[in-house]
Amino acid sequence: MKTFKQISIHLFILSFIVLPVFVYAGPTPPAPTPSAPTTIKIGIQNPFNCGGQPDCTIMTLIVAILEKIVMPIAAVGVVMWIVYAGFTFVTAQGVPKKIEEAKQRLLWSLVGAGILLGAVAISKVVESTVGALIAP
Repeated sequence: MKTFKQISIHLFILSFIVLPVFVYAGPTPPAPTPSAPTTIKIGIQNPFNCGGQPDCTIMTLIVAILEKIVMPIAAVGVVMWIVYAGFTFVTAQGVPKKIEEAKQRLLWSLVGAGILLGAVAISKVVESTVGALIAP
């Protein structure tokens, strides 16, 4: 019964995360005017928009996915891990072993934040270098 309760709570929370995706899935059609025909075209637009590039290549799609999905999720994860490390500092209550574990958690969360920032910086440097080499 406890497992069923946990699953139902997780599904309930997940539904609030996923529901906006379905609600805002498509654009609202324009209201028909008396002079305009009543034919309405409905389509699914590209959510990534290839980074705003007019010519969509695999590289622009990968960059768009990394910038719009992976990096925000990873940034939220790093912030949550730093908060968790701070919480373990507070709950350590002066026990040296628990304080050492909290220090390790904080260290590795900051290492993760550094890796994220370094990845963004390196990708921008490589992008500008390749762009300078390709441009005539």
